[in-house]
Amino acid sequence: MRFSQAEASQRLNQGTPVPRPHKNPGQEIMRWQIQTLQYDMQEKKTAQNKGLFSTRTTILSSDSHSCKIPFEELQPITLRDMKVPMVHVGRYLVCQVAGMPYPIVGVNVLIQDLNGDVEEAAIYNFRYKLDNLHWISPGTVMVIKEPWLRYGSQSKTPSLRIDSPTDVIFVDPTDYNFLNKIGAKKLYKSMSKDPEYWRKEANECFKKGKFEEALKLYDRAIRYNPELAVLYLNKSLTCLKMDAFYAAYESAKIAFEKGGDKEKALYRMGQAAYGMREWQKAAKQFAELLKEFPNNEEASKQLKLATSRLAEQKYGKFDFKNMLLESKNKKAHLDVADFIGPIEVTNIPGKGRGIIASKDIKAGTLLAVSKAFASGYDEDFDGILMTINLIRREGGTAAQMLQVIDAMKKLQNNPKFGEEVYQLFAGDTVTTNGEIPFGVIDAARIQQISALNRFASDDSPSVGKFGNKQDLKDNSHLYILPSYFNHSCLANADRTFYGDVMVIHAAVDIKKGDEIFLSYVSSLLEYSDRKKKFQAWKFACSCKLCEIDSKDEFCANRHQMVEKFTEYARTNIKSPKLVISQGESILKKIREMYSNRKEYKINLAEMYIVLSPMYFVNGDPMKGIKYLQEVISLFDNTPLKYAINISNVYVNLAHCYLSIGNFTKVTELIQKASELSFCVDMEHFNILYPELAQKLS
Repeated sequence: MRFSQAEASQRLNQGTPVPRPHKNPGQEIMRWQIQTLQYDMQEKKTAQNKGLFSTRTTILSSDSHSCKIPFEELQPITLRDMKVPMVHVGRYLVCQVAGMPYPIVGVNVLIQDLNGDVEEAAIYNFRYKLDNLHWISPGTVMVIKEPWLRYGSQSKTPSLRIDSPTDVIFVDPTDYNFLNKIGAKKLYKSMSKDPEYWRKEANECFKKGKFEEALKLYDRAIRYNPELAVLYLNKSLTCLKMDAFYAAYESAKIAFEKGGDKEKALYRMGQAAYGMREWQKAAKQFAELLKEFPNNEEASKQLKLATSRLAEQKYGKFDFKNMLLESKNKKAHLDVADFIGPIEVTNIPGKGRGIIASKDIKAGTLLAVSKAFASGYDEDFDGILMTINLIRREGGTAAQMLQVIDAMKKLQNNPKFGEEVYQLFAGDTVTTNGEIPFGVIDAARIQQISALNRFASDDSPSVGKFGNKQDLKDNSHLYILPSYFNHSCLANADRTFYGDVMVIHAAVDIKKGDEIFLSYVSSLLEYSDRKKKFQAWKFACSCKLCEIDSKDEFCANRHQMVEKFTEYARTNIKSPKLVISQGESILKKIREMYSNRKEYKINLAEMYIVLSPMYFVNGDPMKGIKYLQEVISLFDNTPLKYAINISNVYVNLAHCYLSIGNFTKVTELIQKASELSFCVDMEHFNILYPELAQKLS
């Protein structure tokens, strides 16, 4: 599907609503059974053929609807009274799952209302793992708030679409009072009303790791005896396993107030506060626990962790060496606090909000540490996903879609985060003043915020690296504080990623009151490519590099020459003489193209960086040294030194001097590389550059 088709579908769903066409329930149920059978057969075929991947398509737009009206104010509606395309504002639909669900990008399911009419529903953003269908099955009773009946993306066949996890209430079929309230008592199932029975059933589910099912049963038991404190303790522990820290804290607090096991209640309140990143509250809970139960070793460990997070948050005291080691793990999620250094968020004339220095800052100063609020990884999606992003008018990745889902799940589990998340920029047409009720997940807003603020930890490529590009796995992260930094290709701050944690240092000296910038894209990208990316963010960069590049007639041609040569060097890495011969010819042309330009000769530096190791392996380290020193003279005192990865240049230079036995120079270069890499000591440097460390050992 192309943008034109996606936009045509969007226009189709903005047309005049007409009455929903009637569907024969029996025929639809039969059709659904055939459809799910075909899906199962295709999945089995894909599983048996390792070279076969299923391709799926999804559209990301700002059309998603989320109900913000309290359920008590909604009125019932049935399928036969609906129109298409229409969001049925102020209404709710009671229905039951009538067929086996199957996942595509969301979960497709056949639902049946109280009149027996059926309709297909596409449910998005409810689970990060798309093949997890344990939460929905035939017989599941749901209340859909403000149902959105729309046409399919490529047909005029109506179906319901649900984008927000808070738009569905999953109803316990044994809850007679609620079913009676919504006029659905015929869906009631008479079962045991013994809370102890359901507690034991829930315990069994918990032991098997079926936490969602256990939570439902603990809630059922609580409904039958809301005064039994142990049920709230059990619920709290279950919520902790599901990362639902807000509910975990509230449940443990209720257990404490109802006279439950004090030691367990305080410990779980502490764990939940820690999960909500409320370090002071967590430390207080664990300290209170240890006063009465001093032999609780786990509480003592947790108190030390909470105290460490407080030190990180207040003083910026981080163990960067350990963070670096941990970040080498696959999809590393680090346990660290956020830190805000000598910076502040403020309104920038003509730009909206941005970040300025609150005092004079020296180069290398730690400005901020931020853990991702939500993350997504390509490798977590089975198959091939084609995403059409109508917000930024570009293609997307599975990682970006999964990051949106993760953000919604985090908000569902921990609604207190909503206040800071919804404050992030969501486009010029969206104001942050529109009130979103506590606990409501505004799917459209989250999609827009994610599209305009996301980062990838490998989005700033370095030159001179000949690894296989196909091996790179995409990732996508949404950060809170870093989202307030505005862009400049000549950024005065530099970011480093440790797994899902972004660390930001001052790249140069910054005066009090000056705006602090990050580079949203690599400054090594050719000007027209950078410009296109900025258009997707809906701004134009006016930095000096863009100004110079825009007037440089050789910019695109020069970049293309270097890109082509870099690929040639990659292919012929074992034939350095060939690469040198070809490279020197191109280098001469590049120099000529820069004859009338004095600053930011990026392509020239790139040529030097690619050619230097070729001379080194060809037995001419002095020529390799000369070219690396040229790079340093071009960029060492400019904001582009981090874009060009100047610390690597110093390290490669140290390798060259080591080969000719100049250890004094090696020591000097290592010191400089260590400073530019923000290393805390030599051990940190050795972890970062193990190859050089091994040679020196």
